[in-house]
Amino acid sequence: MATVSAQPRWISGPTFEYGQDDAGYYQPHRNHVVSRTFELEGCVRASLMVAVLGYAQVFVNSQPLNNVELLGDWTNYAKQVTTRTFDVSELLREGANELVVELGNGWFNPSPLTMFGKYNLRERLAEVGTPAVLLALVADGQTVLVSDDSWSCREGQLLFNNVYLGETRDLSSAGGTDLPLVTQKDMRNLEPAVVEPCRRFAPVEGTDITELADGSLVVDFHELDTGMIDLRFEAHAGQEVVVRYAEELDADGVPSYESSHAGLVGCLVPEGFRIPGGTGAPERAIQTDHIICAEGENRFTNEFTVHSCRYAVIEGLSRDQLLSVALAPVHTDLAAAGSIATGDEFYDSMVDAAVRTKLNNVHGLWEDCARERLGYGGDMVALAASNLMAFDCEGLIRKTVRDFRNDQTPAGGVPETAPFMGIGSNGTAYGEGPLLWQLAYPHLVLRAHQFYGCRDLVEQEWPYVRKLVDYLLGWDPAELASHCLGDHGSVQTSESFKTGTPDKELVGWCTIARFARAAVRFCEILGEDGGTYKTQLAALCAQIFARFHHEDGTWGDGTQTGIAFVADLGLADGHELADRLVAKIAEEDGVLTTGIFGTTIAFDLLNRTGHSDVVEAWLTREEAPSYKAMLASGNKALAEQFEMFLSSYNHAMFSSYLQWFYQGLGGIRVADDARGCDRVELRPYFSPLTDQVSCSLATRLGVIRTAWKRDEQGVVTFSYVVPKRIKAQVEVPEGVVVRS
Repeated sequence: MATVSAQPRWISGPTFEYGQDDAGYYQPHRNHVVSRTFELEGCVRASLMVAVLGYAQVFVNSQPLNNVELLGDWTNYAKQVTTRTFDVSELLREGANELVVELGNGWFNPSPLTMFGKYNLRERLAEVGTPAVLLALVADGQTVLVSDDSWSCREGQLLFNNVYLGETRDLSSAGGTDLPLVTQKDMRNLEPAVVEPCRRFAPVEGTDITELADGSLVVDFHELDTGMIDLRFEAHAGQEVVVRYAEELDADGVPSYESSHAGLVGCLVPEGFRIPGGTGAPERAIQTDHIICAEGENRFTNEFTVHSCRYAVIEGLSRDQLLSVALAPVHTDLAAAGSIATGDEFYDSMVDAAVRTKLNNVHGLWEDCARERLGYGGDMVALAASNLMAFDCEGLIRKTVRDFRNDQTPAGGVPETAPFMGIGSNGTAYGEGPLLWQLAYPHLVLRAHQFYGCRDLVEQEWPYVRKLVDYLLGWDPAELASHCLGDHGSVQTSESFKTGTPDKELVGWCTIARFARAAVRFCEILGEDGGTYKTQLAALCAQIFARFHHEDGTWGDGTQTGIAFVADLGLADGHELADRLVAKIAEEDGVLTTGIFGTTIAFDLLNRTGHSDVVEAWLTREEAPSYKAMLASGNKALAEQFEMFLSSYNHAMFSSYLQWFYQGLGGIRVADDARGCDRVELRPYFSPLTDQVSCSLATRLGVIRTAWKRDEQGVVTFSYVVPKRIKAQVEVPEGVVVRS
């Protein structure tokens, strides 16, 4: 095949027309499939560059790319589109070849569903449109094929596909009619993807199948995963099969959809009505796949939708027709960074639940849960430490901070979710989130430096972070503090996440100070004069002391959250504050009443000050609210909250305890001022619940390993291996045998 000199163009089918209010989106519209045949005289190495607006599945000579799902990263498409390059050498052959790309809507062509009854993504996202793809095939260093007007387009099998609602596939035909190809010049900012793609992992076979009174089949996978169904069955031509997905059972033991309605659309609220989804939307936004069958054996698997479920409800099939059913977990292929084994069955199940739930909600970005799938900054702040102990998150952080920067407002604020989708709960302006959600931007950059040594990221983002910090510090802090949602998720929160959050005003003030502190740290890393920010930080701390410190030594409203945030800023002696926190927890029946932010701080504070036994008592508490109660369903995944209406059953919000497993039981704590994990503190907690723990953390400087074991006489031996380039401070109680 001759070398091609032309630049690739975006190619797609004709623009989808959905009519007034986009209500026609929910009607059948076959997806587009673009293809090209070509001759190749043989090659040694070949690579295929792909960029997607929406989602795509790419086939080379009928073979899919190497286990890649949901190809097409969600970004602000008007600012940036990511590219991925794949080695396709083994898929090509001498002579005739064919490239086929099936296109899906993804986040580029969302539904007009009014999320939470008010946010229409088609109106709020920076850009929406008909899915398109851009490709270039390079063989032995020469570009031999690009996407251009020589390609063909036709209709595919999918009559409907949406990231939230599911897919409708017509297996009775190979696809629809030929379509005119639409091409556009490449005028977009293309950048290589920095996050690993999504992949399928070992499927969970559905062998526990029961039949309901209406004849539908219920498959229990015995764990809650986010993934793609794989269904094999016998059917007649034109027969219709419907699969609905649920995370929980109701009081009657029947699958319930309340916890996973997309955007809460269809959820029944106490006022007695269901949250509306807008014109044309289903009354209840349940995860649902529809299948139009062919004669004989059929096989259906998702292509552009992942489902959060433990249960699959299959309608339209008898038990005899069903040949097999499985759920393949699908998530971003994050490499494991840490591992920990505790020797305690419940603790090990907690590790599994935290890791599972975190991965269930990572698909190119840190998501919150399946019903929203949005990258909330607050969750990132609360979970960054535990996520970085568990996984190699450098690429994910790099993408996330770029998403925040892409949606920074002219004033300097950043959104509640990245990419921005319209939501801004109590934010500082439109397009700007509440304070702790905006803090995610500088917080993630500094975490990347702490764990991975990413000075280049600090340099790259500092001008934009400085704009954010200067903007917020330019406010009257008393007014700015009101733009805070507080310690989200506390069990003290009543009815709504916006009411009853503990010490909201104090949390707001402390968060403003954290922005100043972040700026000071940026200046320290870059060797710049941070005097102005140090002065502002000192002034804010003085004001916080004056406004919230009481003569009896208490702070604010005297809550656990208030103690945690004051300790985080170092406004009083850490050991004294830890003692106050321990007393407060005991006063409140051993329950951590902190929300997601205060809990993360509390785990670290209590571990550092020798109170890991208090953390352990909370983690192993039997009665609700507790983790044991949360995990009692057998889902093997974490719920959004301990006690709250309409809670998701697949949400990592309270998985920050995993950091204590590494810092406490494993004894590995990365120093706050570390650069690429070059300084660690080894301070293990020798739990009475187990007699042995092993732990490891892979860093850019090598793997840190710790282990401890208690013998029959009660003597504890602690051993550790720390790479030479890492400075380790070891602290263990007297009488412990230490081996390095």
